[in-house]
Amino acid sequence: MTLNESEPTAPGVIGDRVDRGRFNSLFHESIAAILRNQSDEGAFIASPDFAQYHFCWLRDGSFSAFALDRAGEHDASARYHSWVNYAIGGISGIIDDVIERRIQGEALDPSIMPPARFALDGTAVVDDWPNFQIDGYGTWLWSLGEHLRETGKNAIPRELRSSVARAARYLATFSMSPCYDVWEESGSAVHSSTLASVYGGLATAARLLDDADLQSSADVVRERLSRDAQQHGLYVKSSENDGVDGSELWLLAPFGVVEADDVNFIRTIAAIEDRLTLNGGIRRYSSDVYFGSGAWPVLTASLGWHYVTIGNLDGAKGCLAWVASHFDADGHLGEQFGGELRDPKHYDEWVERWGQPAKDLTWSYAMYIVLVMAIEEAEGVLDSSSRSVSGKSSSQVRDRS
Repeated sequence: MTLNESEPTAPGVIGDRVDRGRFNSLFHESIAAILRNQSDEGAFIASPDFAQYHFCWLRDGSFSAFALDRAGEHDASARYHSWVNYAIGGISGIIDDVIERRIQGEALDPSIMPPARFALDGTAVVDDWPNFQIDGYGTWLWSLGEHLRETGKNAIPRELRSSVARAARYLATFSMSPCYDVWEESGSAVHSSTLASVYGGLATAARLLDDADLQSSADVVRERLSRDAQQHGLYVKSSENDGVDGSELWLLAPFGVVEADDVNFIRTIAAIEDRLTLNGGIRRYSSDVYFGSGAWPVLTASLGWHYVTIGNLDGAKGCLAWVASHFDADGHLGEQFGGELRDPKHYDEWVERWGQPAKDLTWSYAMYIVLVMAIEEAEGVLDSSSRSVSGKSSSQVRDRS
């Protein structure tokens, strides 16, 4: 795999330059890192070097499975989706119960809702984590749909059908409910990026299950987002925050709840670029204090993915260069960068609470892969040999750890 030889230029978003060979070396290292971080059962540990992240989130894991599919590692992706099927089966009673109680009009305590993250063996974790986050279920359905598309399958495997239908009913029932966002914060609000993932999941499930009611539910979500954007003149972070959030980049790619020429979305992107850029990378949101609110490879790569979608390949390559420049000498890519200088007070507070921020984040590698593949595809230089780890099977790569 080789990127086009033209030098990336993207005023305002470029970080340090890296050479062509390093782009491609990091691509293969990123695939290997995700595979090393996959358990025998199929789960992806969010980060092996950060104690709070020794779990598998549906959100992170589903983006990671998508990245592996894009890179041709379909068996590893299939193992993840089988793991999710097992995990959802284990909480099927919880999902069915909260759906029925909502239909009966009960007010539900967020602590009893289905979890956002699981132990690596697929069991639910009983603790005080802010688990009511519905975006992960939508992201899983979207990711599964992409897995089936990438592998040329037109129908859901029979063993997954029940979990797909159950997750979709859960999303349709709670799509407009306040819940924690993709950053696991602000549980009393309805969040734009959560609605986008719900839309993506419902639209995928509607197609896979041939269910017009699910598509109608997806359309209601899209109408809610559009109505709110018309009111504010852009897509705001949430019902309680009229700023913007870096995760709103996903409204177009990958979830497709907006069109590229949507004027309110164009304004949202401009606001993200203007308000959330830090030394060439993208922060989460303006008032963020988590580890000083550094710039995230996940979000910077997401901006690059957006640039590819609208045909701005120079901008996309600038984002890729920024992400590539933040791999360390051991080939690790962390969660965020620059917070210790931007806001040392809050950075130090989080270090005292949880230790140094994650330096080996599975989701970061995933988004680097996604961006490389998007650029390659846009430039028309993909071939059958591009979609491999470099001749090694998934098990061989995992065994190197």
